[in-house]
Amino acid sequence: MSLTEPGPVVTAAHPAEVAPAALPVSAAVPRHATAPQQWAPPAPRPSGTTVQRSLAVAFALAWLACPLVEPMPSDDVHYPMWQLPIELASFASAVLAVVLLWRGSRLAAPFGLVAGCLMAVMTMVCPLAGHTPVGWWTWVQTGLSLFVMTASTALHRRTPGTARP
Repeated sequence: MSLTEPGPVVTAAHPAEVAPAALPVSAAVPRHATAPQQWAPPAPRPSGTTVQRSLAVAFALAWLACPLVEPMPSDDVHYPMWQLPIELASFASAVLAVVLLWRGSRLAAPFGLVAGCLMAVMTMVCPLAGHTPVGWWTWVQTGLSLFVMTASTALHRRTPGTARP
């Protein structure tokens, strides 16, 4: 056959237009086309129960109430920089505990326990740093810290998947 002679006419057809019997078995269904016709919806995000969400709000309010009940220092007290890492760790653990509780995660209990312990440390650090003397606010802060620690311990005992055989 030369270049000037007309050859057979070849037309490109869409694979859907070609009958399945006309295609070889390997060409009928490509390997990469094994997806289902209809995609399943994504799994719902885990969400906490009403009790867990209420506890998350209570944790947030307890953490916010600790510095609010403490009076401002009366003298010109310089902020010790060694206290900053403790405060940042306390803030981060409280935020993580609240978010994980709201979402219903199993990790909420350990982070809540850490947040409660760091709240107690912050309660002890303020009189040690000379910000304020020990007063009624110290005992309120201690009670709030104990509430967070006790609730986290109880939550850890009741969370499925954390019990030992």
